[in-house]
This record gives sequence, C-alpha cells and structure tokens, in this order.
Amino acid sequence: MARTRRAAAVAAVAALTMAAAGCGGGSDDKADGASGRTLTVATGAEIAAINPEKDNGSSNIQLAFAMWAPLTRVDPKTGKLVNVVADSVTSKDAKTWTIKIKPGWTFTNGEKLTAKSFVDTWNYTAYGPHGYLNNGFFQRVEGYDDLNPAKGKPRATTLSGLKVVDDLTFTVTLKEAFSPYPTTLNYYGLAALSAETLKDPDAYSHKPIGYGPYKLDGEWKAGQPVRMVRNKDYAGDDAPDADRLVYRFFSNPETAYNEFLAGNVDYATVPSSKIDSYRTDAPGKWSQGKSAPNLSYLELPVKEPEFKDPKVRRALSLALDRTSLVKLKPGAVPATSFTAPTLDGHRENTCTACKQDVAQAKKLLKEAGGFDGKLKIYYASDNPGDQVFAEALGNMWRQNLGLKIAYVGKPGSDISALQAKHQLDGVRSSGWGHDYPSLEDYLTPVFASYGDFNSTGYDNPAVDSGLGKANAITDPAKATRAYQDIEDLVAEDMPTVPLFHTRTIYLHSAGVHPLDSPYADINPVRSTIDR
Repeated sequence: MARTRRAAAVAAVAALTMAAAGCGGGSDDKADGASGRTLTVATGAEIAAINPEKDNGSSNIQLAFAMWAPLTRVDPKTGKLVNVVADSVTSKDAKTWTIKIKPGWTFTNGEKLTAKSFVDTWNYTAYGPHGYLNNGFFQRVEGYDDLNPAKGKPRATTLSGLKVVDDLTFTVTLKEAFSPYPTTLNYYGLAALSAETLKDPDAYSHKPIGYGPYKLDGEWKAGQPVRMVRNKDYAGDDAPDADRLVYRFFSNPETAYNEFLAGNVDYATVPSSKIDSYRTDAPGKWSQGKSAPNLSYLELPVKEPEFKDPKVRRALSLALDRTSLVKLKPGAVPATSFTAPTLDGHRENTCTACKQDVAQAKKLLKEAGGFDGKLKIYYASDNPGDQVFAEALGNMWRQNLGLKIAYVGKPGSDISALQAKHQLDGVRSSGWGHDYPSLEDYLTPVFASYGDFNSTGYDNPAVDSGLGKANAITDPAKATRAYQDIEDLVAEDMPTVPLFHTRTIYLHSAGVHPLDSPYADINPVRSTIDR
C-alpha cells in the first residue's frame, strides 16, 4: 500500500481562513455567548471525523494542529529541529531509532501519554484492513509488508519494528537506514490516540481526545462548527494566545473571502479568482507569508509515446513564460528547481529548462521528431481558476511551438483518480508540499519509482539507488549533497515541469497575527493577539 499524502495544491493553509470576534475581550463568541479571546478558523469542506491518523486532508491536519502536539517541530525562529513531545530521538546506525518522550503529557481524558500510546496507535494505523490514510507513513518500518501484503490477508497485526522499552521509551527499527527520520516526526499524522479511542475509533469521530493546546468544548455534531477551549493541562511551552477556537467549514474559499469583506471574518486567504481585486477590495488589509513551502508543477505522462523523449519535455518547459503565468496565482513566484526554497540544501536554478527560451524549445522539439496529434491539458472543471491557467499554458505552447491543444475539463477528484492509475494521456497541474522539511521528502514521493506521489510513471534506477545511499548517510551535510546530486539527475530527465512556489497572500484585520515563519507556512492556530 503506497502512502497517500496531501499535495501542495491542497496544503493545509490553502483553504483556510481565520476570524476573530472581539479580540480585546468581552463576549467574543456571540454564537454561544462565551467570553474570552476567541478565534474562528474557517477551513475547507466538512470532514467526517477528527482523527489525524485516519485522515490526512488539509482540514483534518489543521484541526490536529490545535488538538495534538508533534514529537518534534521545526523552530519557526531558527529553522532547526527541536523536540516537543519527544525528549530525544537517537540512533547509532540510522536504522534503529530510540525515542524517549517527556514525562507529564496527558490526554484530555486524563490518560497518561506513554510510549505504548504511540506504539499502539502506529500499529493500528499501519494495519492495512483499518484503511487509515496515514498507513503508508510506516512503510519504512520493519514488518510493514506483513500488515499490508500485496495479496491475501495480513500475516501479522503489529509491526515487528516497534518495541516498547519502558513507560517513556520505545524503539523503531526501519527496513533500511534513513538519516532524516527525526525530521519526519514533526508530522501531525504521527500523533498518538488515546487507549479509550483505540478501543472503538469510530465512536470518537466527533469527540476526539488529544493532548494539544486545545480540547473539544461540548459536543460536535455533523453540520456544525467545531468549538474548542484552551487545554489548561497542555504540557508544551508554546501555548497560543486565544482562549477559544471555533472551526467553521467552507467548501468554497470565495465564501470566506466575501465574509471578510462583509466584516464577519478578520482573516482570510486570497483565492485565485480574486488575484486582480484583493488589493482594492481590502486596501491596507493584506499581507504575504514569509515562506513558500511548496512547489507547483506540471505532471507529464512520461510513458506515453509523445512524452517519452526528455527533449520533448524540456521543450515544453522552455516554451513557457513563467513570469506571465504566476500573475494568475496569488503570491506565486517562478520556480527554478524541483524542491521548495524553505528547505535546507535548496538550490536555485537546478532546472536548466525553467527559463523561457523559445528558440531552444523549437530546436529540441524538432530534434525529437515533433509532437504527434493534440497535446491534452487536463484541468479541474470545478475550479474556475484551473481553466484559466490551462488556457494560458495552451496558448503559450500553441504560439511558441505550433502545437495543437485539446482542453479536457473534469472534476478535480476524477482527474486525481485517473492520474493515480496512470490513465491520463496529457498534462495536468499538480503540486507537492512536504510533510517534513527535507529535500528527501520531495525526491522520494515525486521521483522515486516507488514514490507515493509519483503519478508520472517516472522510473530511473539511478534515482532509486541514489536515494537508498543518501538515506544511509548519517552526516547531515554529506546527506544533503547526496540529495542534491539526485535532484540533478531528475533535472536531466525532466519528468515534471516546475512552475511556481507560493507565498500565501492573506487578508487580515488589526489585532490578529498568525504565526508566519520563513520556515513554515502560516499557522493561524498559533496567532498572537494584540491586547
């Protein structure tokens, strides 16, 4: 079973907004008459359950930010990895890791958070028949294949690579050495579930039990906002300012934008459809995030006859005017590489075909024998901005390379389903946002033959073997150089066409300031509030 994770196009912050009512105190949450500083966070479409192991979509992970805490975290001030729930994460060989957790952490139902909490939760998630979306995050752990056989029933119910040592210590033995492992532990999809929850997870879909800075306030029913209050027993040293959080679900980001303009929301991200109007709609009330933790690109079906030759793929990239394309995307800047600029080891200009050169594009296409038939561009018909962007791409290829273009509009979910089965015979816009800050978390998912977000069909044995060697290097500087060498191999083959990185543009009123770091995207849960 391949790990299923979220793409940059649906990254957690992309669809959320944040509203604050009466931040100065008093009766803030007028919906229920509560007092204190209340922030209302609007996220995407409503979810069926709050469970960071079961669902890794943007809305669920955003709620997890409030109700759980990670083992490790990237310090927003320094960009360095620091421990949160973990007291230490160590290994002598990068294969067997010892994780010690800090004492004093408790679930909101009073249970102690222990090593067993993590081992039991990870085993439950890794067991294929349970169908948890974060199942594949454990595919590096010894015993994973026994829980997820390609055919037949599982041969075991627990991972042989997980062992409880004592109340606060457990070990993780991987199939192969993997030096970035401590960095992966900042992912909220690795949070522990309480023993009470694991007895019957479905019974706790609407009454989650976490150990984060906030806990559920009352009952959450389908179709209603999720209301939270500060968890006074939170053991972390980074408790947010707000006393209360209210999450509201919005399937359409334009609705939240309009709510801001109406004065009902005081924080909102800018949807693509408002790229030309947000400055005049909200003068002096918009800012741009400091980081660009993602990469948007075109997926090319490299096994289709028309796309097999790297010269064709490079020609398509060289024909694009990225400076014009990014004007269609709020906060976008042209990409010149295959990783995000927030990552340690990121280099600009590793993509040697990302700067427009129409003459060279025509030359390469001619050398490759041209392009037979129509080039199909798939776009999400349920996203107005997608069609506009697809037409911009098509116009450039038609004008600069003389290609015939066919536009294919389908619901975004249908396109993703076809691409996952390698059944698309044209290009589509896609993207990736890392779950943990490492070059490896771009190279493996998107470009390894076994990568869980490799939808192009790209398969280069040198990339696969290079990743195995780089993963085993324990010296961080040497590992970074090895990953950079792999990116250079990818650049030669050009299985994807990098387009742009995005620094989120958001609208805001006075007094509320979400966490905005050069090392991570905007996190409204950890907002500061001017008194």
